[in-house]
Amino acid sequence: MVNVTEILAQGGEGRIALLRYCVMSITSEPVFLFLVREYRLRPTQQSALALYDVFCAPGAPARVRSPTALPPRDLHLSAATDSIRKQRAALQQREQPEDDVPVSTTIPHRDLFDRVASTLQQDPDGPLARVARDYDPRRMPQQNLPGGRMNAAQKQFVEKLWRPIARPTLVAAGFWQIATIE
Repeated sequence: MVNVTEILAQGGEGRIALLRYCVMSITSEPVFLFLVREYRLRPTQQSALALYDVFCAPGAPARVRSPTALPPRDLHLSAATDSIRKQRAALQQREQPEDDVPVSTTIPHRDLFDRVASTLQQDPDGPLARVARDYDPRRMPQQNLPGGRMNAAQKQFVEKLWRPIARPTLVAAGFWQIATIE
């Protein structure tokens, strides 16, 4: 059994391999946890919205499995991101700020996603526990998949959701390390 949190914290080739495996196996929770750690270091409106839109929103392309901490059961995160979205829209609507009128922006809370991350980490039967049980860091990411190959659903996720939607959204929001995760 591997310690997923430790691999994510250590970085390097081991982290990249684990993240690639998670994308190929449609297990986005470790990817989300890694990005939440990055978000906490530099919270921005754009990165908060990207994390929410890719991992937490209803219908998100890589929605994490944490039903008690996400909408529709828990609306705290969606309310917070709605507020951020409205503030960004208002700022973008102002074409030219006048010199004497200050433009106010609020930096999102660095702990905005902590409840979701905590819920994921505490679930003894959740996706993180499954990755910890099934992933072997001595193997290549694809070798960790059953049969050593992606099935049709996994290929569909990578080709139709991860590469064209999720990854570019995250990279544009400042999560550059994710650019290499296929």
